[in-house]
Amino acid sequence: MEDVIIWNNYFGLLFDDSKSNFPSRLFGYQTFDKSQPITVKIDNAGACFGYVYAGQLTVLDNLVSWQLQREQWFHIPAGCQLILQPFSKVVICQRLGYRGMHIMGGPIEQTGRLRYIDGCTDSLLCSPPLAGDPCLNLLHFPTNITQTQHTHPSVRAGMIVRGCGVCCTEKDTIELHEGMIFIIPTGAVHNFKTTQQSMDVIAYHPDSDWGPTHEEHPMINRTWVGGKKIVN
Repeated sequence: MEDVIIWNNYFGLLFDDSKSNFPSRLFGYQTFDKSQPITVKIDNAGACFGYVYAGQLTVLDNLVSWQLQREQWFHIPAGCQLILQPFSKVVICQRLGYRGMHIMGGPIEQTGRLRYIDGCTDSLLCSPPLAGDPCLNLLHFPTNITQTQHTHPSVRAGMIVRGCGVCCTEKDTIELHEGMIFIIPTGAVHNFKTTQQSMDVIAYHPDSDWGPTHEEHPMINRTWVGGKKIVN
């Protein structure tokens, strides 16, 4: 089984998981040139989820032109053009074959709003529009955390965006710090640890087992006929 992979330096396609049950690709871009912006294009093979760790980013498709700053995230229905200003760092996760939505947000909060395992917290930044769809999350590790070893039924990818920690796998102990991009292959046994510093992670999931359905969602649930929810 593949182990957790990290990147400190990156520009372009980092990982191709296109043959999995939830096909995805991982891109990372960082710029150093002081003189001019750099333009890159992500093809229209699927929806893009992105996060700006440093610098400034312009995201364009045929409908929008967004200017994003540090600690902002975005979701685009298909491919897009990226214009990176000097000294920028950006991670992009693309869900192949899936059409997303135009959504952007941030800056991210200091902690998550939901309880997670072993005292950690998380927030759904970009929720699945339908149950089963991909999502983007903020995961917060307080100081002095030792997570229970665990696995995931699909790939996890993203970036360390604040603080530092350690990822322990069956094969290695990996030091983590801000700006690193990572991927956790499907089924890889791992856990995270922190000591004196907390750590925040942006985590892309290519699928979900939760979300609205045609039968259960806020609009239909709160539409009553004769004092009762209607059957849709």
